Amino acid sequence: MTLIRSLLLALTYCATIALGFLLYVALIRSPLLGGVAILFYRGVVIAGVVAFLLLVAGIVARQRLRLAPETLVGAVALSLAFNISFLIVFPVTFDRSITMFLLARIERQDGQLDARGLEQVFVRQYLGDLRQIDRRIAEQSLSGTIRVERGRIHITPQGRRLLEGARLVGGWFGADPRFVTAPAPAARRPPPLGIYQSFQPIHLFQSYIGPNGFAGPIMQ
Repeated sequence: MTLIRSLLLALTYCATIALGFLLYVALIRSPLLGGVAILFYRGVVIAGVVAFLLLVAGIVARQRLRLAPETLVGAVALSLAFNISFLIVFPVTFDRSITMFLLARIERQDGQLDARGLEQVFVRQYLGDLRQIDRRIAEQSLSGTIRVERGRIHITPQGRRLLEGARLVGGWFGADPRFVTAPAPAARRPPPLGIYQSFQPIHLFQSYIGPNGFAGPIMQ
């Protein structure tokens, strides 16, 4: 009896996860929350919507299906966790991964690129054509981790807390700290003395005679 009940419980969990995932994909493919530009935020909200729908459906059909309240809550919670985990591991990674971008270019030019050529493709397409720096600035401004004032980018308290958390959790798992801790900016070195010795003012200024006959210096 205990074995049969365990199997039925496992079947209930598996069925809820499968149904929740199918509903999740359907809503992601729909126009629902299409105005949310950041895939992660939209995906999390839709996962919450799916969990709510499953919970309501379970309450309505609980008597017919003979579901215990704790089983219903556990199945819905497991479905929610699965959907969010899937979102983070696959779609969000594919949407933002530099590795996937490079793999796609290697596939397109299979055997034609060396390391330097791949770097040039990355700079020209990823940073240039696709404007990924602009995208990151817009997303992080929307997230509240940075603010842009007069063209200058500033970190916000929320952004600092995010970095502190990333350093802490990254330390637990041995992640590369260079991605969350930037080195100090290198000091500007003065130009070699020879540049000053070869400096000639006439290279920067020369006389001109304007329409009114006035002679004066202009900068090249």
